[in-house]
Amino acid sequence: MMPRLSIVLGGFWMIYRFLLLAMLAIATPAHSQWREATSANFIVYSEGSEAEIRAFATKLEKFNFVLRTYHGVTADPSPNRLRVFLMPTIHGVQRYAPGAAGFYIRRARGPMMVGTRRNLSARGTSIDPESVLLHEYTHHFMYQYFPATYPTWYSEGFAEFWGATRLLENDVVEVGQPANYRYGSFAANRWLHARRLLTAQSYADVPELDLLYAQGWLLVRYMFDDTQTRQQVQTYLNAINSGRTYQQAMDESFDDLGRLNSDLFSYAGRRILQVVRLPFRTIDVGDIAVRTLGPAEQALVHSEILLSRGIPTSQMNDFARDLRNVAGRFPDDPHALRMLVETERLAGDNAAALAAADRLLSIRPDDPRGLMYKGLIEAEALRSAGNSDEAAWDAARASILRANRAAPNDPLILEAYYDSFAMAGTLPPESAQNALFTAMERAPSDDNLRYRVAADFEQRGMIEAAIATIRPAAYVVPHRGDESERERRRREELEDRYRMAGTTRRETAREMYDRLRAQLGQNVEEDESADDGA
Repeated sequence: MMPRLSIVLGGFWMIYRFLLLAMLAIATPAHSQWREATSANFIVYSEGSEAEIRAFATKLEKFNFVLRTYHGVTADPSPNRLRVFLMPTIHGVQRYAPGAAGFYIRRARGPMMVGTRRNLSARGTSIDPESVLLHEYTHHFMYQYFPATYPTWYSEGFAEFWGATRLLENDVVEVGQPANYRYGSFAANRWLHARRLLTAQSYADVPELDLLYAQGWLLVRYMFDDTQTRQQVQTYLNAINSGRTYQQAMDESFDDLGRLNSDLFSYAGRRILQVVRLPFRTIDVGDIAVRTLGPAEQALVHSEILLSRGIPTSQMNDFARDLRNVAGRFPDDPHALRMLVETERLAGDNAAALAAADRLLSIRPDDPRGLMYKGLIEAEALRSAGNSDEAAWDAARASILRANRAAPNDPLILEAYYDSFAMAGTLPPESAQNALFTAMERAPSDDNLRYRVAADFEQRGMIEAAIATIRPAAYVVPHRGDESERERRRREELEDRYRMAGTTRRETAREMYDRLRAQLGQNVEEDESADDGA
């Protein structure tokens, strides 16, 4: 079913924006203590004081309240909280993402944001850390409640718009603040024509990436003031999500692109913008529980961030060696054993992973991830041995079912149940298909789950459902229709070099989308014409 679109919702983050890590840093600085603050929607980790971490969790909950209220979201909060890791400085962030002020990881393992806990720069010509985190959370909010296909300019522009929100004292919120740090992109009359902006299908379509962000924000901000443009963009978004090309959606939605371009250019010259001040009654953020992490958790915070971000295959052996050394200091700690199981499996040592899983389950018999990994490792052994004994497969699957009963909303466990049938070489039954679909619902921002659901639909001959499922992820990567054989080989070599452990080469979401459309006789070349028109 196509989700209902809202004009004020958006946010599409480039998958794996940062692929390289300068170094594998495992140890936590000895002088600091990590704390955890758990609220209704967030789990915040910080080395700051209890007062600081509580205040930051409170601010995030208030921002979430503003987004939900402004956009009329009444759905229950996600059962899987967003984890937020706050570094003391921007240099801490850049240990994981060189050049970044903050970033968002949307994998099913557990969505995660990393930023800084202090506002180190004044609002003005440079973006401040708080705005970075609000920007990234806006992406997460869109994925969680309004998954759909969003053009790159709109997703980033919308996140920039809400990232500039000010949360003031006495629960007063200012919406529509200018993103002053984006005006520098317009220096020396640098400008993207509205036509080029509206037909950009991926980040690669706009080499001037700063202009994509700046003009994306500018157009979203202009919509905030101009009702006609807001209605036109709504029509444009609906057309894209009904299967129209970006070119067609633009042509059918905007009657005068020249005027829009001119109006937007003039709007860029305005430095005084009307800001909406929303005075709320007291915003009740609920209970916030704060605790100091245990010794093993303290020692493995940075390993946890790296595992959530993803470990390049080329670095996996070094990471596994270092993690074994740290986890070895805590042989009976469930958290350390849980991470060891996962790491050994990613490193390809299933025997060591199974031993760690058994050790974990001897200490904590109902540990969900421990049960899941035990079942998966046993299923992989059956597959490798070519064993078709149904009783043996049921025994392996039993651990995964126990894991699901202990953690019914964990998308990895739901996916593992599906895998327990797929690895047996049979079409997973309806119960497993439902589990995979639920996993995607629990982690709607994970494009791997979206791809797998689409592939399952295709396997069952449900081509239209497969197309609708994969469409939101199809335009994140650039179109490669004109790629030469030499360019293809070079690209695949680079992808293999920086591939994350646990992943394999496969077609992209865009390639699947075009292939599925071709099966229905739809003209995939129409999308290429949109590029020509830009």
